[in-house]
Amino acid sequence: MAPPAASIGPLDLSMTKFENQVKLNTILLLFSAMLASAGIPGGGSGGLPSTQPSQVIRDLRAVRKGDKVTLAWSQPRQIAAATRPLGATRICRNISSSPTASTSDLHCTPVGEVDAGKSEATAGTSSVSLRFADTLDDKLQDASPPQFAIYRIEVAGADGRTIASSNPASVSLAPTAAVKGLHFELDVRGIFLIWEVEADRRPASVESDFRLYRQEKAPQAGKSTAKKIAIPFLRSVTHMGEGERLSAVDINIEWEKTYVYWVRPLTRVYAADHKLIAEIEGEDSEPAEIFAHDVFPPATPEGFMAMVSEVPERKFVDLPMPRRTSPNTVFIARKRAENWPASALPLP
Repeated sequence: MAPPAASIGPLDLSMTKFENQVKLNTILLLFSAMLASAGIPGGGSGGLPSTQPSQVIRDLRAVRKGDKVTLAWSQPRQIAAATRPLGATRICRNISSSPTASTSDLHCTPVGEVDAGKSEATAGTSSVSLRFADTLDDKLQDASPPQFAIYRIEVAGADGRTIASSNPASVSLAPTAAVKGLHFELDVRGIFLIWEVEADRRPASVESDFRLYRQEKAPQAGKSTAKKIAIPFLRSVTHMGEGERLSAVDINIEWEKTYVYWVRPLTRVYAADHKLIAEIEGEDSEPAEIFAHDVFPPATPEGFMAMVSEVPERKFVDLPMPRRTSPNTVFIARKRAENWPASALPLP
């Protein structure tokens, strides 16, 4: 008779599975070591690259003026000049009811791309300075209550997968006023400026304001070389059917000089507790150039007083005039007695 076949018990079967698992793990370790020695990402103890992008761009800034949003940031050279192929640098924009980014804003809605490889790095720095301009459409600015745009930068690899990202930066999407028809009139007090804005339906949380700027123009070169200054002014508003007419007077001028004026609209957004959460500048108005030519006669003297004065062997009458807001010189008219001629003497 043939000897009975040997039976495989449960313990022997478990040992066989264990040995096979040890062999598989050994093969995987050897393969991982080979990848690491070749410098291929994914080798070594780190395993495959993480799918979570690292935030290597930490200075993203967003500034809005009118319907243009300018983004600026510094991109590290080790990303911009990487030896491995890179994909596009994507500009992401999400719309939110809050200026603070949330987890839902991590999803990228691309609005544009930039090529970091074509940007020149600043000597002595470890980063490349990049900029991007985004244009807002009217629909985004008409929302009530006003919304916010949350921007983020994503750097993609050649396979399209995000390998780096930036900090979020937000701007308000509240509407800004459009200034039109800036013109002027010369007044004895100074320069009288007038402009108009179209009627709009602003939410209760939005407030409109204006800044008036002035710059002196050189008489010979014809260029505005002086510093631009903001002029404080009292606002006068006339409500019309199609909008508002505003006016201001600049009394701090010098006659016979040329000035350039322009108006910059300003929008302020407030929270429910009346806390200011955003301030946006609109587009500047067209400039208005003005030659402040004094064609006005001196103001009519007021407040005359007659004072009889006497010195040894002389008598006369002084007629002093008080100084007014008019820049004309104040004189004392002196009528001397005994047929002495009248004279006008300037006060010191």
